[in-house]
Amino acid sequence: MSDLKSAHSSHQMAIAGDAALEAPVRAASEASETSRRRRALRQEVAVRATVALLMLVFNELLAVSAHTRDVIRAAAVVGFLVNVPYYLAARSEWRRRLQAWVRMSADVAFITVGLYASGGLAAAAYVGVYAIIPVYTGIVFSSVACVVITVLATIAFLLMAGAQMSGVLPFTSPPASDAWHTAIFNLLVLNIVGGLAAILADAYRRSRHRLAAAYSELERAHEQSLRMHAQIERAGRLYAVSEVVAGVTHEMRNVLQGVFGHLWLVRRKLGSAPAEVGEHLAQVEESCEHVMRIIRTTLDMARQPGDAPGPIALDEVVARAGELKAYDLRRDGITFTIDVPGGLPPIRASAFQLQQVLLNLITNAQDELRDRDGRREIIIAATRDPLGCAVEVRDTGPGIPRAILPRVFEPFFTTKETGAGLGLAISAGIVERFGGRITASNRRDGGAAFRIVLPAA
Repeated sequence: MSDLKSAHSSHQMAIAGDAALEAPVRAASEASETSRRRRALRQEVAVRATVALLMLVFNELLAVSAHTRDVIRAAAVVGFLVNVPYYLAARSEWRRRLQAWVRMSADVAFITVGLYASGGLAAAAYVGVYAIIPVYTGIVFSSVACVVITVLATIAFLLMAGAQMSGVLPFTSPPASDAWHTAIFNLLVLNIVGGLAAILADAYRRSRHRLAAAYSELERAHEQSLRMHAQIERAGRLYAVSEVVAGVTHEMRNVLQGVFGHLWLVRRKLGSAPAEVGEHLAQVEESCEHVMRIIRTTLDMARQPGDAPGPIALDEVVARAGELKAYDLRRDGITFTIDVPGGLPPIRASAFQLQQVLLNLITNAQDELRDRDGRREIIIAATRDPLGCAVEVRDTGPGIPRAILPRVFEPFFTTKETGAGLGLAISAGIVERFGGRITASNRRDGGAAFRIVLPAA
């Protein structure tokens, strides 16, 4: 029952740990999305304000009539000032899509008014100014919005020019004889630009989504690696404690066996002693037997196997360990290479525990290379061995000092300020439990190499 409660408690702690890891990730993702939207809004406002200022400058320098100058000036000033309420409304996050459509439609209206003031159909040569809207619309909003706003701009100019031709709107300046040809050509260019902008914007978004998915996958692998490291450290502490407990209880059992022998001798020598003495001796013997039962139970628990070894493929275990560490190694600028040929025989080991050993060796190499200049590389190479298979974890670090090389697998021996000195000891224990061996050496061209030999299944 206590085991069930412990397992349930461990499961709840694992769930709580996962939730604790996922909560900051969700918060960071939401903050990143908010930051992206605000950056896009600032870009949009900057483009709109720049266009309004350019229209104003162009009008003041080149406008031919006072009436035209006044209309374009008013449209440019309004188009510039309207960015303030646009920006404040968009910052409120209220109906963002509706606000975006209103802003785009208003931009088309402002440009149409400006073109009408410049001559309407007579200003057909300037229809290309509409292209600014679908370009930034495709980048900031969506490809669909880019296409829709291109069609809307085309319709707006055609309606304005048609209203002039039908007499609904007066001509502010007489159009040239080929004005319609110029207008149709520039509207065609406008729609080509709008279509290309929509295609490029769609490709950009797909690429960004793939990049976001890859980044999310890397984050998940990183979180899984962190959880794996936590499990390794926890398993290491439990392993060390179980070894200490097993050793202490074994010695206590030897002492108690001597106590039982002395009790038996005392009983023989005090055969004629009062009954009260015999009762006391019986109580002592009963207490010793109770302690012996506790010791046997403790030894059974300490020596309980965690994961039964079985036939496993070495290349799959190495690949999985590499996936878990790939993100960390790339972040630290460390080159990671896996050289595992095909056709290696299955080995007798536990996939999870062998993965723990490899992760521990890779992490140790990473710690040595992280702040090192020059070539930084970690290599995992596997070959056949008379016993079964051999796998080596090599690095290009400073290597292991000769004075401490014989002690690297001793429990609680470490050269790190924050290390516990259990990682390599636990790794050696795991490998030996599978009938293999692990050795450490220095490479001739620099760096350390840890070689693991495991028996074939």
